[in-house]
Amino acid sequence: MEVTSKGRGIVYIATGRRHLGEMLISARSVRRHMPDLPIVLFTDQKDLPAGVFDEVRPIANPRHSFIDKIAPLRETPFERTLFLDTDTLVCAPVYDLFELLDRFDLALSRAPLRHDRPFVTPDCFTELNTGVMVYRTTAAVDALFESWLRLYEKEVAETGKMDSDQPAFRAAIHQSDVRFYILPQEYNLRTVMPAAVGRYTVRIIHGRAPDMEELERWVNASHRIRLFLPSVLQLTGEHFSILSRPGRIVGGIIHAVIAPIVWLESVLRPIKRRILGQK
Repeated sequence: MEVTSKGRGIVYIATGRRHLGEMLISARSVRRHMPDLPIVLFTDQKDLPAGVFDEVRPIANPRHSFIDKIAPLRETPFERTLFLDTDTLVCAPVYDLFELLDRFDLALSRAPLRHDRPFVTPDCFTELNTGVMVYRTTAAVDALFESWLRLYEKEVAETGKMDSDQPAFRAAIHQSDVRFYILPQEYNLRTVMPAAVGRYTVRIIHGRAPDMEELERWVNASHRIRLFLPSVLQLTGEHFSILSRPGRIVGGIIHAVIAPIVWLESVLRPIKRRILGQK
């Protein structure tokens, strides 16, 4: 089915097979909470289940990295697009994100950490997370995405690093004329770093957990102030370094126990990826 609507819609981008399972969970969460919105998937994969995506568009010559996602963002069929990473879960309707585009060209959240990259950008200019992003199709946004891709290609060529597209995006948006808005973390709760939310429903969870739907139930079980800590494989002593001296001692003990597990996971991750394949 070809999407002909020029209104609002969701875009996913996925290359390689290893992200397909989590992407299907994410797309089905969109269907559950916003069944009227069309979903377009850009991918190099075939044999996808029916009834999840309204249209599947091919990606030729994928590089199986973050760089694959930038060009398809410029090809969205929608006037107002919500882009979601494959490791997201929509926990409630987020139609209000599209309403932001009455005043802004683009909206996204701050990243929980920064990457060290050779871009000349003021230290006070935050790095933004590009895994949950709502934007309008305008000349300014298209120019931003074009600059982002050019800067990222140059960075990869010079550094050999392809582990994050966000430093290049930070430089590109700092140089652009795009009017952008910073979303609260309830619309992009990153699970790789500690976070606090309170008195509001978390709308989008962004990260990985053994059971994402169970995580959603826990996160939104109350609207009181909640402190979220990463999973064991992502938790390190650095997360406790700002606590009092007793807290640092406890954090050190936790780190000593968890560090070997984290190291083993880092060793096994490329092996698991080869087993799952990048086809």
